[in-house]
Amino acid sequence: MDKNLKKQQEVYDKSWRSSLKSGKEERGNLQTNLDFLAETNLLKQNYKILEVGCGIGNIVVELTAQGYDIIGRDISREAIAYGLKKYPNIRIEVQPAEELKFEDDTFDIVLSFDLFEHIVQIDKHISEVFRVLRPGGYYMFQTPCKYSNIIFETIQTRTLQWRNYHPSLHSPGQLRRRLSRHGLKARFVKMNPINEFTIKKFKKLGPIGNIFKYINFRRVPLVLQTNLYVIAEKIRQ
Repeated sequence: MDKNLKKQQEVYDKSWRSSLKSGKEERGNLQTNLDFLAETNLLKQNYKILEVGCGIGNIVVELTAQGYDIIGRDISREAIAYGLKKYPNIRIEVQPAEELKFEDDTFDIVLSFDLFEHIVQIDKHISEVFRVLRPGGYYMFQTPCKYSNIIFETIQTRTLQWRNYHPSLHSPGQLRRRLSRHGLKARFVKMNPINEFTIKKFKKLGPIGNIFKYINFRRVPLVLQTNLYVIAEKIRQ
């Protein structure tokens, strides 16, 4: 692991330590992420699945219980240690998203949720995902939409500090083009993320946040989605 990744690891160890101390175990919209996986109907029992940026392993736990062959990797030592203590029967280890220690063509599916936007060396990450995917395999992930996230974070924090923790925000078009350059053909799935998790998050915007619980985001244009749910197929070697 190079020095820049080690610095990132220290940052995320500190962040996870603080979150877990306060009782916050889940950083993303777990239910909508699971709904996305179920609706796509792409996961098969005989597939080998990798989740990158697995945190404490909540997705890994859910899919393992459903009989899937899945392992998880995360850069945070704090998250992995906590996850292994809470879920001793799952397979998760410390590993950065930019350096996947697997042979070429190992996995049928690679997953990530609330990870893509945090990665500084995003092209290195995508190259690694492409490498470890088998031909015809899928990178299935979720990441905030650039336009909506910039507005949300700027209003919430009243600063531009989101640039530090979300260095790789993309619009749908930017995301499609970047993935294509790495041999991955992307399509998008609109999800309606409104549930207890997002309603609590929108409350940070004040009274205006109450409006969002009445919106069905499946009917909203792709560029105005809160999050982009992506299925990217490996189309070339």
